[in-house]
Amino acid sequence: MKKLMLIAASALFMMTGCDENKAEKTADVKTAAPVVNQTAPAAQPAAEQNVVKSVDWDKALEMNAAGAVFVDVRNPPELNEGYAPNAVNIPLPELKQRMGELAKDKDLLIYCRSGRRSDAATRILMEQGYDRVYNVLGGYLAYPKK
Repeated sequence: MKKLMLIAASALFMMTGCDENKAEKTADVKTAAPVVNQTAPAAQPAAEQNVVKSVDWDKALEMNAAGAVFVDVRNPPELNEGYAPNAVNIPLPELKQRMGELAKDKDLLIYCRSGRRSDAATRILMEQGYDRVYNVLGGYLAYPKK
């Protein structure tokens, strides 16, 4: 019985010690001087450039009617499912070699089957200086069927 009481007291002492240690760490964090990132304003626009702009199919079709170009990054056999009006097919694996076929002064509406490859393609184009690129949400699976 004495051993059990000794073990319980030791455990209680250890738990109390751990709580004090956490309290000390919390106090250190609270009293630490805040770190100011002096490059934040300059870095913010770069972060905004890495944000993929997305549109749904209704907006994409509206933009296409106003002159935006659909870019289908699926592989040729997938085109048997159908494709957006007047879409340019550049499979994702060929995009880096063929991006010169895409005008930088036009809105580009990038889509694939479900949206994963088009997101990657949009990022690749953005890294190469294309700023008028839009990922079409849901890919061709979400294309409005008439």
